[in-house]
Amino acid sequence: MKPFLIKVENATVYRGDNQVLTGINWTHREGENWAVVGNNGCGKTTFMKLLFGELLPIDGGEVFWFNSREWYGLFGIRERVGFVSAEFQKNYDQNVTALEVVESGFFSSIGLWEEVQATQTHKAQAEMEHLGIPHLASRRFFDLSYGEARRVLLARALVHRPQLLVLDEPCAGLDIPTRERFLDSLAKRARRMSLIYVTHHIEEILPAITHVLLLKNGRIFAAGKKQDLLTSDTFSEALDCRATVQENDGRFWITGCQPDGAR
Repeated sequence: MKPFLIKVENATVYRGDNQVLTGINWTHREGENWAVVGNNGCGKTTFMKLLFGELLPIDGGEVFWFNSREWYGLFGIRERVGFVSAEFQKNYDQNVTALEVVESGFFSSIGLWEEVQATQTHKAQAEMEHLGIPHLASRRFFDLSYGEARRVLLARALVHRPQLLVLDEPCAGLDIPTRERFLDSLAKRARRMSLIYVTHHIEEILPAITHVLLLKNGRIFAAGKKQDLLTSDTFSEALDCRATVQENDGRFWITGCQPDGAR
């Protein structure tokens, strides 16, 4: 059996007085790429915070990383994990150049507070080149379009060659052409690492994704291989609607959806 990247055991999580996740058991192994899918309010964001150690499970629940049952510490985890989200983009409040944003990925910082080595600058420039955005290097972060800024943050997440890339609704707020450019950029780099892609839009699930975790009401509704779960029947039950799922060129689309009870 392949080593695990993340293992969650019997995790129940509260936020304040609200129980958000219940009895989560899940393992992400090397060579797998996971999509985490569910309606708004199903617990996706809390699940991500659980994985990053920002929220702790109660009653003996545990989270383990990188095939070890020892705690790495938050910084130790983030040295080996890249992260992109719409929320992180909103919180990146330093108006440095796009190149400096990418360089900040070496330090897991917002802005640059440490001296950047020449080798790090070269790697940052190379990553921007790979993603087709070298022309943005000298522009200030706040002057970028929403989509340009998201691709810069993708370069930031990739620059230190992470073992795992976590994307929490990374296409939120992007129009369709910009979304497709972002997904194309992601697909070009997906072979280098494992992915966790959190979304409620299944059309964003790239062919590189191998497994799907469906969350419903704070519990795992289903988890397994993508081809087994991205079906009309499974999604209809998971999303509480009557959904029609179709595959086209390696990606899946909801081509029809009616709420339960609709005639």
